[in-house]
Amino acid sequence: MSVRLEHLRADIFDPSPLARAALSGQLPRHLLRVPRTLAELEAPAERFEPDDREEIATALESHLALQAPHVAVLDQIRALRQPGSLCVVTGQQPGFLAAPLYNVWKALHAIRLARELTQQLGRPVVPIFWNHADDHDVAEVHHAHLLNVNLDIQKVGLAGMSSGRLPLSRVIFEEDKHRLGAVRAAIEELVHGQPYASEALDMCMPRAGESFASAFTRTLTTLLGPLGLVVLEPDWLRPRFSRVLAGLVLSDPLDELQRGTEALNTAGFPTAIDPHNAALVFHHEDKGRRALRCQRDANGKAEWRYDGEDGSRTSSELAAEIVQAPLDWSAGALLRPLVQDLALPCIAYIGGHGELAYHAQLGAVRAALDLPRTHFVPRLSCTVVDPQTRLALHKLGVSTAEILAAKGAWGVPEDITETPAVFARLRAVALEAERALDGCRDDVSLLDKGLAVHLKRLGDQLRKNVEEIVVKAERVQLNKSGKGRRHERRVNNALVPRAVPQERLLGPLQTLARFGTDWLTEFSHEIDPLPSTHVVLHLGPDATDDSPARSDA
Repeated sequence: MSVRLEHLRADIFDPSPLARAALSGQLPRHLLRVPRTLAELEAPAERFEPDDREEIATALESHLALQAPHVAVLDQIRALRQPGSLCVVTGQQPGFLAAPLYNVWKALHAIRLARELTQQLGRPVVPIFWNHADDHDVAEVHHAHLLNVNLDIQKVGLAGMSSGRLPLSRVIFEEDKHRLGAVRAAIEELVHGQPYASEALDMCMPRAGESFASAFTRTLTTLLGPLGLVVLEPDWLRPRFSRVLAGLVLSDPLDELQRGTEALNTAGFPTAIDPHNAALVFHHEDKGRRALRCQRDANGKAEWRYDGEDGSRTSSELAAEIVQAPLDWSAGALLRPLVQDLALPCIAYIGGHGELAYHAQLGAVRAALDLPRTHFVPRLSCTVVDPQTRLALHKLGVSTAEILAAKGAWGVPEDITETPAVFARLRAVALEAERALDGCRDDVSLLDKGLAVHLKRLGDQLRKNVEEIVVKAERVQLNKSGKGRRHERRVNNALVPRAVPQERLLGPLQTLARFGTDWLTEFSHEIDPLPSTHVVLHLGPDATDDSPARSDA
């Protein structure tokens, strides 16, 4: 497999001022530690007893064993039992067909950074992908987008699904209800003829009886387990996470969360989540999960209340509820990074630009409660370019950077689509010549009437011959502009579909169907562990005009 990288400026998609500050190393460290060199990633002091490590490793081992994982996965889990071993964590909620692509980029980035830190620190550093199966927005993840044969974006979704409050770990796929067979058949049409289509579909397509969470775990474990990725579902370590969550609730973090928010605002950056209105804790019930928010009562004490509830509970009362039923609770977005860092031996978290803001709000609470100051590493950002898209770029004379900067609205230059003026000039010249010859006919007729007839035929034939040339030229021009429009549609929809970065809309299925999985290993070694650019990943050999023109090629 041929893998070639092209590096573009990191802000090609105009990230937020906060993201630009983080990528340039200008974000104040009291807000968030964003390392720009590996030397800055210092190993934290050991905080875990052997029993802690055994609890983590046993839970991961017992649940992932059901996936019959590659031996590299089991080796990484066993490494977590070793004193001083660490982990690099990333994560995302499970998506249909493992979409979008940045799920794979996050996982590969964690693998690369963990591998580099293992060598640098001389101790095991394990890549962990936190499968955010506690999330409940089914409507956000029950579909995927693919490029069809017409080079248009086609949405493929699961039937019988809508928004609800059930965590994704409890949404179970059913053959009849969700029409899994019909959905698979529709997707097969979109990858028909690709060399690895069957394997890619088997890997990415959910199966009856699986949940969103377990299907996502299976896909990532099959795809990246050989590279040592360990997938974690929060249900597997729920008692441990709940013990940590109860301790955070007891610490009364509201004021420190507010101070961290104000510090972020003072530094000139907007707030992601208002602590006073945020769902800090979720209670999982039969009908779904319910949010609890924290406020101050008239006496300044913290009170926790469900939405629409008249009564409330104190921090100690809520902590007791969590301890008594640990399987029924989870942390909201603001507290989840703290739970993660206390429950796992983290050295770094890999997150997207959207996660930066609420992680940067946690500096004050980390300092006040003496919590781990885990490093935040902005995730790898990547666009895949296949041979046909590369050929289209060449034919159009445009660069990948220009297409990305145009946000999918790049257009074929006007001189390709407008009718050339020479067509009208040729017709005018032919008509003028015909009239000029016809004007000589009377004089010629005085000499020889037969020659006059031939002269008339000559003028008529001249005009027809020129018209033939013009018609052929028009056909060539139409063909060229048609190809130009098709090339234009290809580069726009393949690289920035619907004006959205490729990695945010398209999933990995079509790339896997076309190129298989071998390229993942090569790419994982080429990734910068602390990326400072947007990466363009060129896969496969260059195409020619005779290469297959399928949209998924």
